[in-house]
Amino acid sequence: MRSIRGIVLICVFSWVAGSNLSAEVKQAKAELPEATQKAPDVKKPLKVYILSGQSNMVGMGHITGDKPGTLQTLVKKDGKFQHLVDKDGSWVTRDDVFFVDLTNRRIAKWLTVGVMGRTVGVEVQFGFLLGDYHDEMVLIIKAAQGNRSISFDVMPPSSRIGAPKVGKFYKGWQYDAFVADIHKILDNLKEYFPAYEGQGYEIAGFCWWQGHKDAGLSQRYYERHLVNLINDFRSEFKAPKAPFAIATVGFDGKGMNKKYLQILKAQMAVSDPEKYPEFAGNVKSIDIRPLWRSGGDSPSGAGYHYNGNAETYTLVGDALGREMIKMLKSEEVLKF
Repeated sequence: MRSIRGIVLICVFSWVAGSNLSAEVKQAKAELPEATQKAPDVKKPLKVYILSGQSNMVGMGHITGDKPGTLQTLVKKDGKFQHLVDKDGSWVTRDDVFFVDLTNRRIAKWLTVGVMGRTVGVEVQFGFLLGDYHDEMVLIIKAAQGNRSISFDVMPPSSRIGAPKVGKFYKGWQYDAFVADIHKILDNLKEYFPAYEGQGYEIAGFCWWQGHKDAGLSQRYYERHLVNLINDFRSEFKAPKAPFAIATVGFDGKGMNKKYLQILKAQMAVSDPEKYPEFAGNVKSIDIRPLWRSGGDSPSGAGYHYNGNAETYTLVGDALGREMIKMLKSEEVLKF
């Protein structure tokens, strides 16, 4: 098992400078700490990150193939993301970041490209960054499913007070299923993470990437549901101030259809410190429209799932990871 603790940040900087990232993400790189050179401390509580949303959070970036935008093409032909491969050209496997997903299928593995199967999501780059940031072991739990809306399937409890739970598909049924899956993992850590030695855990942060299914919903309603989801997730997992990073919708980049613009505006609004002062410094929304890649530069021209472009998924993971670290650093300053 190989890890590259202490290498990833140097490699990442070399391509971030020339990529089409938002100003917010570019700014974040200068504030990242030195990557740790130490082996993970297995005696300290695990740092747990919960990643949730719909199909794009599941991860739909193509890994193999020689078409533009596959991870294989990006790494081997375009020379990008070199930190993901070792000197022999094999995908690096982290020995300090573990990944578990019970929502789509039973996955419990050390983090590497292909941990989700034939496609890649945000978890790889996010995990590489957070693995380097922490001295402790990192556990990433993904609870995401395609074709789910925050206005029905993943409606948080605070948005559905008094709504009956009738049948299998009631308001918020998928939210409840996500929570059940996450608790199952946390309540049985040794079963899903064999290296766990009873050292305990801390919910270190949350990431959210969703919005396609809610196309056409007004900004006001989506925003209300998202605020409730942030508060309800934190309350459910007893992490009232855990950083919460949100990737917006980014379909068609700057040419986004107006039915998605309302969702994007709602997602950006929740991290406005004037509108939500209680979220100042602990909730960050990232406009990912600059990370959209056209069909001609991608494995697929379908439009949905970001054309299957692995660069988009990796850069969104990078943006989420960098903003998470910025918030964590802010927390450390406040504690000091």
